[in-house]
Amino acid sequence: MPTVSVVIPSYRGGPYLREAIESLQAQTLEDWEAIVVADGCEEDFSDIETDARVRVIRQRNRGESISRNVAIGHARSDLVALLDDDDRMLPGRLLAQVEAMKDQSVGLCHTQFRVIDGNGAVIGEGESRESQYADFLQTNGAIVLSSAMLRRSIIQEVGGFNPLFPIGQDLDLFYRVARESRLCFLPEILTEYRIHGNNVWANSSASSGKEIRMILAQHAMVAEARGETENLRSIHKGMKYVLPGRAQFALTRADKARMRHDYGEALSSFAKAMLISPGAVSRVALRAARRSRAEREVE
Repeated sequence: MPTVSVVIPSYRGGPYLREAIESLQAQTLEDWEAIVVADGCEEDFSDIETDARVRVIRQRNRGESISRNVAIGHARSDLVALLDDDDRMLPGRLLAQVEAMKDQSVGLCHTQFRVIDGNGAVIGEGESRESQYADFLQTNGAIVLSSAMLRRSIIQEVGGFNPLFPIGQDLDLFYRVARESRLCFLPEILTEYRIHGNNVWANSSASSGKEIRMILAQHAMVAEARGETENLRSIHKGMKYVLPGRAQFALTRADKARMRHDYGEALSSFAKAMLISPGAVSRVALRAARRSRAEREVE
């Protein structure tokens, strides 16, 4: 039985997937298995299957959520690491997370990340941080999917990825996992998140605003039914920071442009977000500024 099962859904295959596999093969922890779900991708994967630790499962195109659930169902380890097919992990990631998850109260461990471009050049640092259930309810949680390792038992307990969410499936799962277990954050940069022209989110005209409201509404129903007044207060606070669809999309574009050091695009997108929803965007920006100032003071 491998120590870790790494789940990689792939709709497009190509060189980025090979880089993701190579980043696995460079891990200091060698006892892993990778389950690649070819989600409607008919590419020949015989080159990556030469590594006996890599298994490829083929299916018709059913989307990332179902692909991840299928892979998790085939996982042989209770520790499941998530990795998108265009992202990479740094050599010490799996070992560091396995050590952290020896604490049985931890259901999810995630790491800090850095941003790379289509050619693999570093263009910025990520902003993941310590996040627990109350932080998510206040829409202040920050986890990048490709940096996360979870217990398979926890994933199955909360029902896995929800395929009915067109985007935000990872956030929906993290909310449910955070409700049932403690989360652990490793501040060391151990993951590389790639921004390129074919990113699903970058090409989506939809926004996560509606999905976040749906997620919060579900958790509010549970909190109300169980009389969890503190959680209800956190949800009420979090709702104030949920942006309308177009404003959220513009703010995300601004953030990604800032990571690329494209400050003209960042300013233009931020201004567009302010025009759409000045009050909510101002609250989000002010909270981010306060958090950044607090982090600098700690340093």
